[in-house]
Amino acid sequence: MCIAAFRFGPGTNYRLAFAANRDELHTRATATAAWWEDHPTVLGGRDRVAGGSWLAVNRHGWLAAVTNLPQEQPRTFPRSRGDLVSGFLIGATSAAHFAAQFANDSAEYGPCNLLVWDGTELHYAATGLGSHSLMPGTHALGNAPLGSDWPRVHRAEAGFSAALASDDPQAALLAMLSDRDATAPESAQATLARRRTELFITDPRYGTRSSTLVLIDHAGSVTFVERSFGADADVLGAVRYAFEVET
Repeated sequence: MCIAAFRFGPGTNYRLAFAANRDELHTRATATAAWWEDHPTVLGGRDRVAGGSWLAVNRHGWLAAVTNLPQEQPRTFPRSRGDLVSGFLIGATSAAHFAAQFANDSAEYGPCNLLVWDGTELHYAATGLGSHSLMPGTHALGNAPLGSDWPRVHRAEAGFSAALASDDPQAALLAMLSDRDATAPESAQATLARRRTELFITDPRYGTRSSTLVLIDHAGSVTFVERSFGADADVLGAVRYAFEVET
């Protein structure tokens, strides 16, 4: 996952609203969002290479997500970042404890940001930066530590707030996630710059693969929507799930 905007707490119709795009190699094998066969209480897309996920929820209305942080030199790590998402949602550890545990063990994983929500609290942790709870309100996160001054982060936060205030938040959020510059130059330098500015990346090799919404209202109803895209940015398909939080 490469850009996310989210809000929790009072002031909207949702206990938690989350919208995100996943940028990845178009050749990387990926499973469309569904209830997992080996863990039927978990719903989300799945990386078929390492087996984890970038964004998923469970029947209790918990959510976990990761965004990658750039590495100066490519290297391998003992554990997959996607395992953080599945590990939190399969387990029974609070968001606070899980985020703190990751902060202690972050060297085991590739550099990343981690967000975990346990129905009450939303906690953030990042490689080498520790962990902390987030205050209620609207936040946005990209491929840099939370609070970084990236144009795409500011665009996501502003667009997310406007979409939630619209008459049709779901449609407005999906439109916000698909915002793109069709006239952007295709040089390698321009592509790197666009990853700091554009919400939706159109690129034949590495671009936006999916857009996901997770909306949890105050009554405990969960709506999960995912749209998948091809290398030409055309919509390949969409799935929608709705369920009630199990206590």
